[in-house]
Amino acid sequence: MIEIAIAARLGALAGGRVYPEIAPEGAGTPRITWLGAGTVTGWVLSGWDGSEQATLQVDCWADTKLQAIELGGQVFEAMAEPGPGFTVGHAQRLADDYESDTRLHRVSWEFTLQP
Repeated sequence: MIEIAIAARLGALAGGRVYPEIAPEGAGTPRITWLGAGTVTGWVLSGWDGSEQATLQVDCWADTKLQAIELGGQVFEAMAEPGPGFTVGHAQRLADDYESDTRLHRVSWEFTLQP
């Protein structure tokens, strides 16, 4: 499963504070959350051609903007590494954010993954 490969690539970052979808209550910072954002399948005139591409969003959360940017760079490097499970076909840095209720800065990447 691609989720296991994603967890393996990101697991050592942020002191191991890497969570699918939502971080648990009281999770420390910096931390990473990731979410599968959908799958695109390839089609030709005769139907599905057997190809798939998954979209993954990875959010880097930190107390300062600089920490979030640095963690975002580590995420990019980890995802770009060749390895088992998938390859990255496309990467896009999304708009940075600040959540006033949690007082955390966020840097996000969206990756297109190919099995």
